[in-house]
Amino acid sequence: MSEPGCDVLPLVTPILGGLVAQGRSAYGSLSEVMQKWKEYQLQCLKYLYETPPLVAEGKFCSRTLDDYACWPDGLPGTYVNVSCPWYLPWASTVLHGQVYRFCTPEGTWLLKENSTLPWKNISECEASDGDAPEEQLLYVSVIYTIGYALSFSALVIATAILLGFRHLHCTRNYIHLNLFTSFILRAVSVFIKDSVVKWMYKTATPEHQWEGLISYQESLSCRLVFVMMQYCVAANYYWLLVEGMYLYTLLVLSVFSEQRIFRLYLCIGWGVPILFVIPWGIVKYLYEDEGCWTRNQNMNYWLIIRLPILIAIGVNFLIFIRVICIIISKLQANLMCKTDTKCRLAKSTLTLIPLLGTHEVIFAFVTDEHARGMLRFVKLFCELSFNSFQGLMVAILYCFINNEVQTEFRKSWERWRLEHFYVQRDSSMKPLKCPANSLSSGGTVGSSVYAATCQATFS
Repeated sequence: MSEPGCDVLPLVTPILGGLVAQGRSAYGSLSEVMQKWKEYQLQCLKYLYETPPLVAEGKFCSRTLDDYACWPDGLPGTYVNVSCPWYLPWASTVLHGQVYRFCTPEGTWLLKENSTLPWKNISECEASDGDAPEEQLLYVSVIYTIGYALSFSALVIATAILLGFRHLHCTRNYIHLNLFTSFILRAVSVFIKDSVVKWMYKTATPEHQWEGLISYQESLSCRLVFVMMQYCVAANYYWLLVEGMYLYTLLVLSVFSEQRIFRLYLCIGWGVPILFVIPWGIVKYLYEDEGCWTRNQNMNYWLIIRLPILIAIGVNFLIFIRVICIIISKLQANLMCKTDTKCRLAKSTLTLIPLLGTHEVIFAFVTDEHARGMLRFVKLFCELSFNSFQGLMVAILYCFINNEVQTEFRKSWERWRLEHFYVQRDSSMKPLKCPANSLSSGGTVGSSVYAATCQATFS
């Protein structure tokens, strides 16, 4: 008979990992699963010690408790089946399922190929509520990890560019810089969260398998990681809102104090999320203080964070519609041909979507507690994919292919080329110094409206 509780993590960790990763799973918390597993162990041990042997003598497969189920004695050359363990979080959906082992003619349990572990078939006991299988979730995880990594790299470069060129220092680009920073913090917080979840299971020792997981989940550091992630995500949404508010202000108001309004935007982007993330943390501590605060038993508590974010998404969508209407009216006023009008409108629309996060409206009101089956997977895939690559798209549209940025690069390149040309021509001759404004005609492009969005539209 094997020792109870040995090697539990190899099979059960994916189950628990799903609970942690999904956060708002309806299956129950990690501590609840742990308690049920302990009760299952005790019942199994009692059964194994009290039940008489299947045969008095001869070959047979010995009863045992492995990392998944409780097994009785087995006759040689037969399959042994038991009901799906009732400690499984989704046990109510697999009431008639069975898990199987095979007892070889030699009276030993069949082993996995190239392994010392017994073979078993648990296909009938896997989650059958329509949630995405583990392979699909792993695929989504790889996609959003790549997306956040690319976004992080692009945004760091874009931030350095906007800070490096003095002529790009203006209110509009200061707002862009704060938006870039919020995307960077969001990516970093996601990386830290994923690392914490992985580290939490890797460092759980065999002697304290479940207890180690529980103790860390209930630690202050684990909870702070998830609170900071919630703040970074909320701040990102509110800086998207600030971008929409500033764009709308440029289009509607002819005169306003940019310095004063920028201070207001700083308070909205970084300050407003504090006003609902901290109360959420207090409520979780007082009324739902379990685990790492990744699961929401009472969805009313989750509304403390969800509702302000939904408001930001809704306001930005209204701004998006209003801006599109203004663009259409200006295009029609210029009396351009229909084809040219449609092309410019499409370009402006596609440019505004990542800046304002308009795509969020699609699944904004499809709640996690109501999304099941394929809808849940599609929602998860779209949200994580779009959100992870959104920072990359913003960096490309509002920095790398922005006319003002390209103009500054051309001016710097021309200065460098002229200086080095004259140095190489005559090292004793003093380099010719040309004024910067003589190398490139015109000032900034699209100063009244974002150059990448509506340069041609509002000229």
